[in-house]
Amino acid sequence: MLSQVYNEAMLRLVKEYARELRNIDREALVIAIYATTILLFAMFMRRTHFLLPRDSFMERLLVVGTLYGISPFVLLLAFRRAPRDYGIALGNPRVWLKDVFFYYLIFLIILFVAFRFTNLKNVYPLYRRATQGVGYFFLYQLVQLWYMIGWEFFFRGFMLFGLERSFGRMSLLVQAIAFGLAHFKKPQIEAYGAVIAGVFLGLIALRARSFLPCIVLHYLILLTADVMGILL
Repeated sequence: MLSQVYNEAMLRLVKEYARELRNIDREALVIAIYATTILLFAMFMRRTHFLLPRDSFMERLLVVGTLYGISPFVLLLAFRRAPRDYGIALGNPRVWLKDVFFYYLIFLIILFVAFRFTNLKNVYPLYRRATQGVGYFFLYQLVQLWYMIGWEFFFRGFMLFGLERSFGRMSLLVQAIAFGLAHFKKPQIEAYGAVIAGVFLGLIALRARSFLPCIVLHYLILLTADVMGILL
């Protein structure tokens, strides 16, 4: 008897959710499912050895950066969206350059304190060969820039602007939470900080109506961390 009541209640709940799903914006639903799938794939993907058999770390940056940056265009075409609908626009540089400069100074202070009192100096650069010479360092920066373009488009372009039409400003928190979870393999303090950083990066993108300033800011932060990791 109890089992029958439970099954009936569960069936009613499933039907209610099914009715609600019909009213959910289809594009937002697809973006949420697609973004989750890509994130999980990138997290669990093992290092490949197809392009650079002797350098799997750099190859992974190239592969994952391309996955983040290129694959969302399938949905952009499927839903007949203009590039600017996903934050692919110049925006107003006079506005966002000030934002980038202001937040970079804040993160510069945070980085200095973190490198002074934590073990981050033993973590960066993530590519250890970057410490072995100028050539390795600049090659790493080029690959990292490519990765960062795809990374920022995925979170502050595809997810932020793609979900904004249905979730409003809540899309800011959605992409920030996903952004933080994507740092689960990083040092604990960095993973926690990534959620906060994701909010600020999202605010910059929304203000600029472009994910471009986020590339500039995020890359500058990573470049500074690499330099500090070598010099400090």
